[in-house]
Amino acid sequence: MIVIGVPVDKDFTIDVRTAAYCSAEASHPDVRWGYASSRDAGVGRSTFAYHALKDPTVTHLYFMDYDVVPPKGTLQKLLGYDLPIVAGIYPMQTNQQVWSFKCGSEWYPRHRKILTDRLCEVNCLAGSTLLVKREVLEKLPNPPFKIKYKEVTDEGRCYDEGEDEYFSRIAREAGYKLMVDPTIICKHYNYGEI
Repeated sequence: MIVIGVPVDKDFTIDVRTAAYCSAEASHPDVRWGYASSRDAGVGRSTFAYHALKDPTVTHLYFMDYDVVPPKGTLQKLLGYDLPIVAGIYPMQTNQQVWSFKCGSEWYPRHRKILTDRLCEVNCLAGSTLLVKREVLEKLPNPPFKIKYKEVTDEGRCYDEGEDEYFSRIAREAGYKLMVDPTIICKHYNYGEI
């Protein structure tokens, strides 16, 4: 059983296109989807994982964001890799326009050409279009997604790691490779079109 988990805000907002994508995927007999309401995506993802893993038939968790929609066939393509952790990519905005993965310590800039058209290992990946095998989440400390805070800097930054950066770090420390397929380019609706 594959469970699609979507963290949503306290007002339960989800883009109708994301809901339609999840519903279409859940029409397959071994797929279902749901959401977890929270103030931040990390708490939502961790809460969803906690509840989904109570079902012993769950083999994978497929994390989505409420405003991201992958291309048709993405879940089947990611499953076909048979990897512990694998994701597609989507545009994001930090202090610049970036892709949803890091090579080194920085998010990959959108203005740079992606160097490959095949599966590749990265240092960090963002939390949407993220397929994770059950065994990974059972091995990692709980919660698997959380923000690590610190004192506020002069630049106004008050955290060391976002929830997806934290997950990526502890997964790598546990011996897992973080893989992305850069040919799976998702739409990120609150960010804007590619």
